[in-house]
Amino acid sequence: MAGIQLTGLVSGLDTASIIDQLMTVERTPRTAISNQQTVATKRQSLLQDIGTKLTALKTASDDLKSIATWGDTQTVASSYEKKLTVTRTAGAPPGGYDVQIASLASAERRTYDYQAPTADGPLQIFEADGTTPRASIDLKAGATVDDAVAAINSSTTAKLYAVNVNGDLVLSARTTGASSGFVAAGAGTETEKVPGADADIFINGKEYKRPTNVITDALPGVTLTLKAKTTASDSLGLTVGAPGPDLTKVTGKVKAFVDAYNAVVTTTRADLAEKPVSGATSTSDLQKGTLFGDTGLSNMLSTLRLAVGSSVAGLVAPGAPSSLADLGISTGAATTGATVNADAVSGKLVLDADKLSAALAANPLGVRTLLGATSGTPGFTQQFQTALAGFQGVDGAIAMRVTSTGQDLKRISDKLTAFDARMDTRQAFYQKQFTALELALQQSQSVGARLSSYISSSG
Repeated sequence: MAGIQLTGLVSGLDTASIIDQLMTVERTPRTAISNQQTVATKRQSLLQDIGTKLTALKTASDDLKSIATWGDTQTVASSYEKKLTVTRTAGAPPGGYDVQIASLASAERRTYDYQAPTADGPLQIFEADGTTPRASIDLKAGATVDDAVAAINSSTTAKLYAVNVNGDLVLSARTTGASSGFVAAGAGTETEKVPGADADIFINGKEYKRPTNVITDALPGVTLTLKAKTTASDSLGLTVGAPGPDLTKVTGKVKAFVDAYNAVVTTTRADLAEKPVSGATSTSDLQKGTLFGDTGLSNMLSTLRLAVGSSVAGLVAPGAPSSLADLGISTGAATTGATVNADAVSGKLVLDADKLSAALAANPLGVRTLLGATSGTPGFTQQFQTALAGFQGVDGAIAMRVTSTGQDLKRISDKLTAFDARMDTRQAFYQKQFTALELALQQSQSVGARLSSYISSSG
């Protein structure tokens, strides 16, 4: 009967143990298939890691020719930032400017000897003319100065700051300038008035009066923030540089490219150099040497090394850089004295920052053209990316190998599933056979017992 399993009660055999041993032998080929899966999984992971680093390299090379890297900018500087700070907001006329700050902009301020109202009523705020209403603030009878302060500060139309100064109510306009005046009625007796004032500055002798200390329209493309007055003998210098690329940013992008390139080399060289373990059985040993001596990866490194070491064709301007070496980017010397430079031998790049700075200072347009950031003139980036495209991206060799390995893993997984199904069928077969054996022996013993009983009774 299906589902019945005997355990050698009749035959005396340990049938369960026998079946387990038989199945162990039957399942031996599964280890080889599982090992293939382990190796393929590791290979795919390593290739994916290389692919990720190639994508980062593509991004870094894109930055070398990006307008965001090479867009013109200008430096603006103040000779004394404690009194004047400057910020570039657009293209500004380059040169040096003499700035004098005769006065700062200030807000109108009025002080009142506050008296609590004897009845509910409004505190009225008017414009500077004293007749145009601005806000009406209700105060309760007996409202304290702090009550008045809170009510004024919470008003969206009063446009005033209020503060309690030793029991006096002090009101200040929220804006600066000579036009920041106001009048308050019902605040008490006014004891002091400080009119608002405009900022007054001179740039190369020309006067500018503005209602704020942040001036955006005196020097085109530059915002001036006034912080303190100067004297006639204490003028400030304002310097606007000539338009040009941000060389610090360019240097940073070049360094980022070198780092991204070296990351590809380091990772790939490590994968190529790791040797497989002979007779490996553990997962960690099986995963070693998965890409050892891989010719495809070796070819990739050779192709990229040739690309970074080659001159760019068509750049014929006299004295202009024509290769990365002219910018201080190379693999460096293979030996230093008697010492072998392993990084140079492996193909990693080094950057001579001083040489790059000198090239940028001497001929920024030439560097820009070399790196491929001049419209209509292919440069290093275009040449390099042509070589890189064979390996990077969805159509590159690495992505294709990742896909192929994924297909291998699918086949291996299907093979393991089919194998396990066969083993289940095989184990069921053995169980059925041994069950049949036990039943046959049981029936034989039963017949023998009846026959023996019959013979005994017949005698």
